[in-house]
Amino acid sequence: MAVLTALGLSCLPGSAGPVEAQPGAVSAYFFGDSLMAGTGSSPKRPVMARIAAVRLGWDVEVDAWGGTGFTTRGERPPYLDRLRRPGALSGRYDVVLVEGGTNDALSATDPEALREAVEDVVAHVRRRQPQAQLVLMGAYDPPAGGAVDPRRAVVDAVIEDVAEDEGLPFFSPLSGGWAVDQPPSFLHPDRLHPTARGYGVMGARLAAELAELDLPASEAAD
Repeated sequence: MAVLTALGLSCLPGSAGPVEAQPGAVSAYFFGDSLMAGTGSSPKRPVMARIAAVRLGWDVEVDAWGGTGFTTRGERPPYLDRLRRPGALSGRYDVVLVEGGTNDALSATDPEALREAVEDVVAHVRRRQPQAQLVLMGAYDPPAGGAVDPRRAVVDAVIEDVAEDEGLPFFSPLSGGWAVDQPPSFLHPDRLHPTARGYGVMGARLAAELAELDLPASEAAD
């Protein structure tokens, strides 16, 4: 059974200690925004990460803070500032997953500024966790009758370009169509975040993507 520690789920800075990996299990750090935190589920909890952790048999530490992104400013610190704070990336991980881009799209970020911010995050994680497989997970677009928000498409493409240039795995709920043809029960009344049921769908897709990584085998979860 995977062990999962949820960090920052009340939208407050700070970090619990790293999770000690079980023998044979992959140790992972899932970093992101409100989607990784599970905003929209009731009670709020990191449903997507939890389901992926159990399916993969991984020990997963979650560091998620709603409203943040690679380039967010003001009351919401950008990703690089969050990753530099005490307690962040404090363990030794086999995988570091950085999920984001949705909030960058909502703030109409300049593509060049976004690219630079993503590259800075990649460089920082590599310095702190040189042994880890870094994975970039792009933007999310809620079900909207098949129409994709063009702002999110631009952000998603920028993050994918950085991943390609840096030789990193990349996938996204947007380009992967994770929310396509989902029933109304997938989406929270705020029309952005998934429900617990929706996060269940996303958690299964996340696990499937991560299962394709070339990593040491972990014990299958019961």
